[in-house]
Parts: sequence; structure tokens; C-alpha cells
Amino acid sequence: MKNFLFKLLTVLFFIFSLSSCEDRLSNSELSEEVKRSMVENGISGIKSFYLTREGKESNKYKGILKTTEPNGDFTYTVDVIYDGETFTWEVKN
Repeated sequence: MKNFLFKLLTVLFFIFSLSSCEDRLSNSELSEEVKRSMVENGISGIKSFYLTREGKESNKYKGILKTTEPNGDFTYTVDVIYDGETFTWEVKN
């Protein structure tokens, strides 16, 4: 559990570049990209990850990450900032 939480906290502001495109990713596409980034950075046991945009003009998203870990199932809040090309994500708890 401590190792998992350590990994989560060490990935606070990881920036992942996306190939440039004119249109923003949809919530589900961005959710998949963020989840892929989490896995690449050592977060395992992901059961589900849901992402919603805070507002039409906002570049901020809120996510709910559900995991299965050796000590049980856990739910975390994830903050994501996406500018149309790159994103950052941070696991909050």
C-alpha cells in the first residue's frame, strides 16, 4: 500500500505530450490517455477511471480513480489540466 501511494504521489505533475491535432480530445479519449499515462508511471490495479470537464470553457477536469490493491479497493480523486495538446494529472488522495 505504501509503495503504491508513494508511486501515486511521485507522479504529481507528469506532463505527457500528445500528437498535435486541431480538435480537443473527448472526455472519454482524454480519460483513456490519462489512464495509459498512469499505467506507464507505475500505477497498477486500475479498476476504472472517469473524467469530467469542470465547464465548457475550462481546461480543468476532475477524475475518479478506482483501484484494487493488496489491502482492498480504494477510490482517489484526480485533477487533470488539458490545454488541447498536453495534459498534466495529479492524484489528490
